[in-house]
Amino acid sequence: MLESKIMKKLLAIVVLGLLWSGSAHTENKLNTQSNSTNAKGETKAGTGEKTYSKDYTLKIEGEYSEKFVLGHGDCGREGKWNDCNTDRGRVERMVEFAPGRHVWYKFSFYLDKEWDIGKKDVWNDGTTASIAQVKMKGVRPPIWMLRVDQGMLKLEMNILDKRCPFLLLPEDMMGKWNHIVLYANYSKKPTPWLKDKYLGLWINEKQRQVDNCANQNLLGKEQSAYNRKGTSFRYGLYHSYVSRELNQLAKEAGVEMKLKGWNDKGGAGKSGDIKSFTNKPWKIDWPVKIKTKRIWFDDMVLKKSSENIWNLIN
Repeated sequence: MLESKIMKKLLAIVVLGLLWSGSAHTENKLNTQSNSTNAKGETKAGTGEKTYSKDYTLKIEGEYSEKFVLGHGDCGREGKWNDCNTDRGRVERMVEFAPGRHVWYKFSFYLDKEWDIGKKDVWNDGTTASIAQVKMKGVRPPIWMLRVDQGMLKLEMNILDKRCPFLLLPEDMMGKWNHIVLYANYSKKPTPWLKDKYLGLWINEKQRQVDNCANQNLLGKEQSAYNRKGTSFRYGLYHSYVSRELNQLAKEAGVEMKLKGWNDKGGAGKSGDIKSFTNKPWKIDWPVKIKTKRIWFDDMVLKKSSENIWNLIN
């Protein structure tokens, strides 16, 4: 029995090693399009960088990685939705909505060495951003998000209003590649091989205990909203309620902004509204600016299966 368990663990380590090693001739990329509300062209940060580009130097497999840059004032709009007037900024790639109750997401990301982690002696300081998320058609909150907030990686279940923080620390991410495998079960029944959980997360070949985020149906109050269009995976940089961060930075600079506040109606879906300081942060002359964010993605795979397709340890 003991030998069998050891062999299974060794096999899983070998499989994960092969997943990340890759061939120099492979190109694991997703079939994506630009999110319609993206910031376009060069960043307004004035660095001359494009908000989205292919990087042929910093990569871990294939010909290139995907680079995302989000600076102060970078936002976009389409139709009735306007990030610039809803306290947001983003540059994301998105996979078209597709059916599938059991989905595997595998990708690697590299966080900029200069990422703003804030001051250690100031509570809730440092920048925040979603780096990956999954959405349902017609539902405001994502099903789940991977975020880098104050320099720490966390998993956030937005519909369920649950969080699993401290998955990685700043020193684990800044200037380094990190490898993610996430399995999501969007059905009503739990996953037997995952000890009756609905979600599994592996970072750098090790399973993370995220029971608080995985113990119940992932769609929660929005279960009835799931339809044949399924879900859509997005990755890049998405910064919501930026006025909170800018107001904090202004306070640290000794300036009281005296803003009226804004109520984002339905921002939390059926759970209610979300409050921030203004819906038009980029129209305000702030005494400070948000530092430019940069992130790279590579070796991306999306598969649909209810089985443990890579024999991951759990």
